[in-house]
Amino acid sequence: METTRTPSGFTLVETLVAIAILMIAIVGPYYAVQQAIMASYIARDQLIASSLAQEGAEYIYFVRDSNYLGGDSWLTGLSTCQSSYGCTVDPSQNAIAACSSSGCKPLSLSSSNLYTQNTSYPATRFTRTVKVQTVSSTEVRVNVVVTWNSEHHAYTVDVQETLYNWL
Repeated sequence: METTRTPSGFTLVETLVAIAILMIAIVGPYYAVQQAIMASYIARDQLIASSLAQEGAEYIYFVRDSNYLGGDSWLTGLSTCQSSYGCTVDPSQNAIAACSSSGCKPLSLSSSNLYTQNTSYPATRFTRTVKVQTVSSTEVRVNVVVTWNSEHHAYTVDVQETLYNWL
């Protein structure tokens, strides 16, 4: 009597199914980690942009307050920001500069890790535009927009403040 032996081992279909299950088990967590890293980069950039926008608004407050202390009109020095193109502010250099019709220049990062408009330092992805719009003789609206690109997506942080002539 002759016995037939069944082959022991995996067939090609079983091997392909095992590889597919293994790939799903590896790719799923890898994709989740990649998405978490991208989300953390975007959150970091949003935090930086929010700080830059708030800094721009605070600098306009500083100019207004300095004008009061110097005996000048409260909006002295802000006329460049009242144009339709807006302006850039650089607190590290105590400067305001008009933007061109093609937009404002990107911020640079100094060797002491301060954001500045000084072009001798490497440019960053962030661009800050400040616009001052007259509402009345005693009130202006300050709009600070920080834009940047990350992974082929454009992002924007917009801070709006109202500035009053207290005196």
